[in-house]
Amino acid sequence: MLAIKLDQFGGVDALKEATVDRPAPSAKQVLIENHAVAIDPYDVKFVMGLMGEGDKLPLIPGSSVVGEVVAVGADVTDFKVGERVAANRHHQTYAEYVPVGQSALAKVPDTISDATAVASVLGAATGYQMILVDLDVQAGEKVLIQGGSGSVGSVAIQAALNRGAEVYATSSAAHFDYLQSLGDVHPIDYHTDYENDLSDFDAVLDTVGGATTVKSAQVLKTGGRLVNLSSDPQLEELSQHFSIDAKAGYLAGKGALLSELLADIAADRITIKIADTKPFNQANLQADHALMRAESPVGKLVLEF
Repeated sequence: MLAIKLDQFGGVDALKEATVDRPAPSAKQVLIENHAVAIDPYDVKFVMGLMGEGDKLPLIPGSSVVGEVVAVGADVTDFKVGERVAANRHHQTYAEYVPVGQSALAKVPDTISDATAVASVLGAATGYQMILVDLDVQAGEKVLIQGGSGSVGSVAIQAALNRGAEVYATSSAAHFDYLQSLGDVHPIDYHTDYENDLSDFDAVLDTVGGATTVKSAQVLKTGGRLVNLSSDPQLEELSQHFSIDAKAGYLAGKGALLSELLADIAADRITIKIADTKPFNQANLQADHALMRAESPVGKLVLEF
């Protein structure tokens, strides 16, 4: 089968087309005939050598898959051949066939395109989980989303609005119109000293880290909740200094939550922005990785098989 392998960390030219054996699913896995992959920031950083220190090369990278189940393991009970499913998994998705554990899988509603489904499984699912589970945002709460125009932040905004929260979000001023297209959002220019003007937030989702994490802590009320996605080393200190609950957040990658997100997308309660779609091949994969190293496009880059 066709796959894109990574033999060494570094430039995008390290992503090389290869012919490899088609994998067989283990007892608790299904085998998916891949229809599309999304290019996520994690994937870009991994190729650069900035993530996944425990992973040994060579390997097939990639974190998202959507497609048709073509084989099931002996212990799989909830999925069958012919169903269209999507999932986040740790590597191996830049390939024509992808084995995925059944606990990570979600069935894709017929009304959702492959591009939208695969664009939902990592960044969007992370933002969704952080609002519904990790921060457990409630109606009437005042919430700040740091990095609101990204794939995590944009879905977090919509999920918080759906919960009935009052939502503020940071971005560059150039993206204010996009933020406000998501609903009744108060846009904040992240270049400004907004921490001097904002206060009394119940919850903050920090997708950025560093100095932004400190600003996030400063705007929270006593007892407020901060979830940080960069495992910032300041979290314990900030919790004590500002009397808040600051912790790191991680995507669980479970199919049940992804199914909820896909249901909200199908019901038009959540929208996923796609920046561009192209055919899956070495040249296009390298080009998308190079683009994401240079800038942060609004919306997902998707490659289709």
